[in-house]
Amino acid sequence: MVFSDAVTTTTRNFIVPTAFDTITKGSPFLQYILQNAKQWKSGVSYDFPIKYQDTTNGGNTGIADKLDTDRQNVRTMLSFQPKMSYKPVVVSNIETTLNSGDLQVLDLLETEFNSQAQSLAMVMSQNLFNGNGTGNSWDSLAEAADDGTNFPTYGGKTKSAYPTIKGYYLASAGTTSLAKLATAYDACTVGMSVPNKIITTKSIWSTYESLLTPNVRANYLTNGYPQLNSYGMIVGNNGTSGAKGGFDILYFRGAPVIRDEQVASGKIFFTNDDNFFFAGISIKADNIKQLNFKPANATGVSSGVVGNVPMTLGFNFRDLMSPVDQLAEVGHLIYAGNFISTNPRLNGQLDGAN
Repeated sequence: MVFSDAVTTTTRNFIVPTAFDTITKGSPFLQYILQNAKQWKSGVSYDFPIKYQDTTNGGNTGIADKLDTDRQNVRTMLSFQPKMSYKPVVVSNIETTLNSGDLQVLDLLETEFNSQAQSLAMVMSQNLFNGNGTGNSWDSLAEAADDGTNFPTYGGKTKSAYPTIKGYYLASAGTTSLAKLATAYDACTVGMSVPNKIITTKSIWSTYESLLTPNVRANYLTNGYPQLNSYGMIVGNNGTSGAKGGFDILYFRGAPVIRDEQVASGKIFFTNDDNFFFAGISIKADNIKQLNFKPANATGVSSGVVGNVPMTLGFNFRDLMSPVDQLAEVGHLIYAGNFISTNPRLNGQLDGAN
């Protein structure tokens, strides 16, 4: 309705004191990976040795037989470079001045900081699922979970020359079935190491749910409604674990099947988070500090969307500085480190699934 000047000149507009995020997508797997990061303390690269073949010396022996003492090389080194992603935080001096006082609805700097932190999380989720490891691009789960079809090298080594660093990859997977999931799961299983996270799109997650509908209903009635919280913990509807993200989950052979909006269409990833992780670098400098994205109880951010959960290791903020030719202050949000797999053969993916 249209109000008269008598009302509009004597009444203020009501502004809700919260900026609601309507753009950032949820990425529960990114949240889990960043929450459980390992520290990259120093060194220009993250290197570790792998055993890529078995020895042929030794074996059974008889009485007083001559022993084989041939020494054979069976190890090589995988190497990963540090990567960085950033978002600027820019606030005008006059705007921050006018934003202060009794007429302030939202703190301009805090709102801009949180908004750019959420945007940086979007960049990081793309790095996690789609990076190719070349140049400034991060290494990714897609790169680790590949047999050389799309990514010929990993950790500086060629997969054709070192086939034990190949992940499982099925192209043109087609209709999702329990048999295809079982094949991928088995291919990513070595000894007692099995996939403990399966990540896919909302559409494929729903397809998988339809395969299990009778069991899902029975399980919910018996055990409650399982959810994955922001720290990667599985809880039921009566769980006492805090900071629930509310991510509904299903299981396949004990591994939670997680729907993630940042996964590309047609993808199903298998991984074991003991071997695939984020190595974070906390940058040391007088004007750089390590901060959280937002408080865990932040409002205005959809439940389960990256940006409402604390994430510190590898997340850096360079303090606001005033450029000589601009009446403003500029800071930078920076993520530093890389996504690394110490045993790529424990990762796999279905591509072109539906």
